[in-house]
Amino acid sequence: MIGKAFAPAHITGFFYVHDDAEPLRMGSCGCGFTLEGGARTTARPADDTGVYLDGTLSEAATTRAVIELLGCRPVRVESRLDVPVGGGFGASGAGAFSTALALNQALCLGKTYNELSYVAHVAEVKNRTGLGDVAGMTLGGIVIRLRPGTPFTLDRIPIASQDIYYVHFGPISTKSVLSDPKEKALINETGKKCLKALLRKPTFERFMQLSREFSISTGLIGERALGAVEAVEAEGGMASMAMLGDTVFSTTPQGLSGLGEVMKSKISLCGARPI
Repeated sequence: MIGKAFAPAHITGFFYVHDDAEPLRMGSCGCGFTLEGGARTTARPADDTGVYLDGTLSEAATTRAVIELLGCRPVRVESRLDVPVGGGFGASGAGAFSTALALNQALCLGKTYNELSYVAHVAEVKNRTGLGDVAGMTLGGIVIRLRPGTPFTLDRIPIASQDIYYVHFGPISTKSVLSDPKEKALINETGKKCLKALLRKPTFERFMQLSREFSISTGLIGERALGAVEAVEAEGGMASMAMLGDTVFSTTPQGLSGLGEVMKSKISLCGARPI
């Protein structure tokens, strides 16, 4: 039997980290949103386990961790990504979550949605590829992560789907940023302030403002990305940096032209699902 699933990309605007020796309790709080682009995965039994990303055999450590955690017999997993890897789109989480859903279908594992999402979350945490993306992918829309780890405690800013534009300049290693104690302390202090401010006024516009403030206050945004944000603002739009990736996302394409390839997706109001 073949299993098929989709998990949306997830962009975080601001966050703070909670460390714990137990992977299920480790995670992050903050706010982000899902996109209609993401990871589409098929899974089927095979003679040997192989994970293919966009047609190429891949190390895909986080996806392989999902396969191991589910105790699967040899399988062939094939994922297609609509978003860049390492760009702050939660690509590893989307690949892991869609794989868990596809394997559950292909192998008749009988797991619940929450159980599969927790497996994907643990795989992310263990491989240091993400801390809160999977949580956001379970709900879809503009998701507020209120507590770290599992069970996921989430809320959502009500909004109609709208276009999001972005320019991706290059990858940033989530693992390298989160392993710096001073950087993490600054992220946590700033992220907590941003979450409190958003809960006082939970609107999309406020989310965009706070995301911009977070990127600058933490020093995570580089000169090129900041220049792109300011160019968008000069055209009357709102923009910020995807956490953690050298990517600028915006409410308008105006100001991004000439800085790189401008891509477009819509905010997805649905979470990860079998297809």
